[in-house]
Amino acid sequence: MDSSEIRPSRSYYTLAGVVFLLGVGLFVWTIWKGVTGIGGNLQQVLAPGKSDLTLAAPGGYTIFYEPQSVFNDRVYSTAGDVSEIECMLVSKSTGAPVKLSHSTANTTYKFGGRSGQSVFDFQIDRPGVFELTSHFPEGQAGPEIVLAVGHGVNEGIVIMVFGGLASLFGSFMLAGAIVLITAVKRHNAFRRLQTRGGAPPPIE
Repeated sequence: MDSSEIRPSRSYYTLAGVVFLLGVGLFVWTIWKGVTGIGGNLQQVLAPGKSDLTLAAPGGYTIFYEPQSVFNDRVYSTAGDVSEIECMLVSKSTGAPVKLSHSTANTTYKFGGRSGQSVFDFQIDRPGVFELTSHFPEGQAGPEIVLAVGHGVNEGIVIMVFGGLASLFGSFMLAGAIVLITAVKRHNAFRRLQTRGGAPPPIE
């Protein structure tokens, strides 16, 4: 009698390790995919000044201040409080202003030499080209900074984080279940062999 009579095989422990590693890989891929997607959905402009924004979908948008940024092959590194900066957004087709409200979500991001923090939120009913005007209050000086405008960024970050964590913890739980079930079944098989009078090698 040998240990091959004990089922399931110890190879299931290897399977558990593979499942966990796949979960780690999926977690890394989800975060990487989400971060690169966020960067691709952000339009950058310089402030203070005037810039045109092409907003291709209706819904909610966020204006971010990027203290660390790369724009037109130039590296920007600014510091200090820019909460006093004043912005105005106007539809170029209708001339109607778009209401901007100070962001309450306090969303931040950091990737590829860029970091951002939410400053304003706004909603548009239809896509189009909009003119963003920004300036510091009269008599107040401020640095040239980079603003980035994105659609659904807050939701994208939430989906990225929770999707990545779900894949990581899901794989951990599945791998743990495989190890536990395998260990219990092998232990029971060992006990049955002992009851029949055999003395198989100790299980691992």
